[in-house]
Amino acid sequence: MIAAGGGIGGGGVLVPIYILVMGFSPKHAIPLSNITVFGGAVANTILNVKKRHPLADRPLVDWDLILVMEPLTIAGALMGAFLNKLLPEALLVVSLVALLSFTAYTTLKKAIRMYKTETRAMLAERGSARVREDGTKESELTRIAREQEEEQEEEEEEDSRVALLDDVETAEDEENAAAAKENEEDDDLSLFSSATDLKNKEQLQQILEEERHIKMGNVQVLLLLFVVILFINLMKGGGALKSPLGIRCGSNSFWIANGAMLGWILLISFFARSYLVRKHEIKEAVGFPYVEGDIKWDSRATIVYPVICAAAGFFAGMFGVGGGIVKGPLMLAMGVHPKVSSASSACMILFTSFTATTSFVVFGLLDMDYAAVCMSLGFVATLVGQIGLFYLMEKFQRNSYIAFSIGGIVLLSAFLMTIQSLISMVDSGGPRPPSGICTGKQ
Repeated sequence: MIAAGGGIGGGGVLVPIYILVMGFSPKHAIPLSNITVFGGAVANTILNVKKRHPLADRPLVDWDLILVMEPLTIAGALMGAFLNKLLPEALLVVSLVALLSFTAYTTLKKAIRMYKTETRAMLAERGSARVREDGTKESELTRIAREQEEEQEEEEEEDSRVALLDDVETAEDEENAAAAKENEEDDDLSLFSSATDLKNKEQLQQILEEERHIKMGNVQVLLLLFVVILFINLMKGGGALKSPLGIRCGSNSFWIANGAMLGWILLISFFARSYLVRKHEIKEAVGFPYVEGDIKWDSRATIVYPVICAAAGFFAGMFGVGGGIVKGPLMLAMGVHPKVSSASSACMILFTSFTATTSFVVFGLLDMDYAAVCMSLGFVATLVGQIGLFYLMEKFQRNSYIAFSIGGIVLLSAFLMTIQSLISMVDSGGPRPPSGICTGKQ
């Protein structure tokens, strides 16, 4: 329920609970956690798909942001998963705790800063006493002194303006003569400028109309991305499923299949970058009205942010945690509006959790006796949590609640996963050595 508000899956909390409280083995806890997250993602998407952006006439879900973040996050996760097999367990546990703790700290710090900013804005709207940066109010004497100082500054500015009037009048006479000559030249360009302005205005209206609707082209590209990745994974085989093509882990075919997946992801990423850069250039030319939290996808942003997403996915894959627990804080750090961050993250989780759940079913790792219950639990809990949090946000006008939700879940995940890892190491007689990429595979 808490994770629902931030649009993150909560797998970092569910896996330890399924293992420590409900007694499942990690082999079954991870697939059950994933289908619980999938149920929650379905509920989140149903609720968010019809919502509108709080500051613009467009959908709440940012499909351009998803198109940039999701492909390279998956690529990073694939590479991180290989490294997970090669590193010692003790190093992974320490690194995971450090990463989640740092992420929780930065997210909660941002949430507190947002909360203070919202408090100052609300007090200002109510006509209350002026609020300082630290959130404290001015005393009455301080307020009077400040107002007198501001009045004195205004009087000094007025005297300066009067002193400059004579110089301005003289300059105006000279400028008028020059302007008369320039007007003759401008007349020749006026017709061309008017035609250009009209064309830009029409193009801007067309862009604004497109922005009002869900970008089905982006959705189709993402679906194609996941279908191809799922197909290659099934052809590789693994677990209870033997490869239909006879591919064995570690063979040349195995590495070719993995290389094909990465190549496909990079191809989609290149397409997404070209599309967004071209779109950004058009928006700049026609004067598109960006709002707070929008990312301008110029040639720099379409490289920097995808690289950061790849790094986030790499750590998620290496530590075996869901991408949502990394992408939620990442989007807040990028300056995305909290509501947009929550809704977009939930949609990304829908794609990834569906793909993972399908793989678990095919590989025979999902316990079907509990699958329907876990999925229903995730759906209902997310529905209640999402509705409840948005009710509180509307009532108290606090977008910072989303940031608190994300930071709290990340912190709780760090705590629970640390306990689960320590118990696992004690039960197995100490940290397990690296297992190798193909251990336990076909």
